[in-house]
Amino acid sequence: MNWLLIGILDILNKLLALILVISTTISGYYGEFGGFAVPVGDPTSRLLATILGFVIGVVLAALVSGFLATVINISREMTAIREILLARSPPMSYPVR
Repeated sequence: MNWLLIGILDILNKLLALILVISTTISGYYGEFGGFAVPVGDPTSRLLATILGFVIGVVLAALVSGFLATVINISREMTAIREILLARSPPMSYPVR
């Protein structure tokens, strides 16, 4: 069950990163960032705004997805450590009363 949830979170994390990069690139292309960096009007400024949107998307995806990837990695490592410890531990014997 735990591996299934981790796998689903990993897939959602990758999709979130793609959505962030694509949406900010599209926003740059349509001039959503025009007031912040470059005026949108001619093809050169539209190209610059698209590149700016792509860079912003990559930075956002690195921050958000990087944090989630770290949490996923910690969870996988903790599960692996637990399985190793269970495999190495001697069987429990309870005293008979």
